[in-house]
Amino acid sequence: MRRSVPGEDPLYWVGSSKRDRLAFPEAVQDLIGAALSVAQFGGKHPDAKSWKGEGPGVLEVVERHDGNAYRAVYVVRFAGAVYVLHCFQRSRREGFKRQERTSNSSRSGSGWLANIMRIDMVRPRAESGSRIVRSSGNVFSDLGFRDADERQMKVRLTVAINEILRRRHLSQGQAAQRLGINQPKVSALSKYKLEGFSVERLMRFLTSLDQDVEIIIRNKPRGRRAARVSVRAA
Repeated sequence: MRRSVPGEDPLYWVGSSKRDRLAFPEAVQDLIGAALSVAQFGGKHPDAKSWKGEGPGVLEVVERHDGNAYRAVYVVRFAGAVYVLHCFQRSRREGFKRQERTSNSSRSGSGWLANIMRIDMVRPRAESGSRIVRSSGNVFSDLGFRDADERQMKVRLTVAINEILRRRHLSQGQAAQRLGINQPKVSALSKYKLEGFSVERLMRFLTSLDQDVEIIIRNKPRGRRAARVSVRAA
């Protein structure tokens, strides 16, 4: 199994959430995948909102596509892990509709939250069970994107950029001037819409924000099947 990259919390798919999300359109999977990846790196996607009735640490991200609203509910309440509880859609014509009714598709996540709380201290057992499955370490890879490593790296770099801009209290106009781009592109960065940004360009943004970016080349461990590229924030 692929290990998480430095600074990334592991992600767990609960019940049918992964299978349900695989049925979403690719554009929807991309946005929700970005939101989950941001959560793994300790950030919060701007489209992620608190899920009503479950208290802090339970979030919902919504993407609208072709007349439907696609939703993913996930938990960041427990230190060191992200749990995806539900993936479902709401159709204009049909109203609220789950992709497939399973034991994890009730409107309330309370039962699953209690179950996660019980097993969170016994993580290996959770990984081996059939109801809670650990991610490969890259949510984009779980969903079959060929450029999964690049997508994950771009999210990681953008989390760092957005955190620096937030910490410095820069407006979008000020950020645009500092990064040498227009304001709509700063807005795209803040929303993790990264199609028009290369890894190299994101690294240049970091250097323009007075951040050193170091690239270290070394042999991969023998036990790992493939080499990878990862980003670690100091």
